[in-house]
Amino acid sequence: MQDVIQNFYNTIERLSTDEEYARQAFVGKKGNPITLGPAVLTPEEWTEKQVKNASAAADEWLKRVKRPRKEPLKAAIEANEKYKNKLKEALDEDRWAKAMEQVDEKVMYEVIDKVGASGYRNGVENKKAKVAAKVKKLQPLVVAVKETIDKMPDATDADREKRLLAARKLMIEVGKIMKGVKTGTPSL
Repeated sequence: MQDVIQNFYNTIERLSTDEEYARQAFVGKKGNPITLGPAVLTPEEWTEKQVKNASAAADEWLKRVKRPRKEPLKAAIEANEKYKNKLKEALDEDRWAKAMEQVDEKVMYEVIDKVGASGYRNGVENKKAKVAAKVKKLQPLVVAVKETIDKMPDATDADREKRLLAARKLMIEVGKIMKGVKTGTPSL
């Protein structure tokens, strides 16, 4: 695992020193026949999307949180076995992909446009500068995690298990960098 973590830090270094590599990671690269998007949204796009989506959900969130039909924690604990069984069943039947094929994108965006917001939205929007500063620091680290994981093989279950463990370990490293415990943030 140490080699994966070292590869992560090497990727951070490469992102900060290799202009072409960084351009392809942050802006996109030429595909056939189109230019492919970046591996991770830009900090500005990420911030806008996060604030917009959080703001758009405010009214419904508040309504539901204040009016649960059951005691939420007790109900969740009681439903643990059901959750496990239903999750396995959903995975076995490939339900998520089938459901995504039925989503009406136009309706989805109409719903987003109609969602109201109040105190929750104001809280999110008032923290936009804080979010933007964090995301600007976080985004290159997430790119480095993605680039590091993408370099690892994924042909077998053991490979995928290593990738999952590596992703977890790398995100712990990202957390340490974000908290200032370790250094490694590229100056891009």
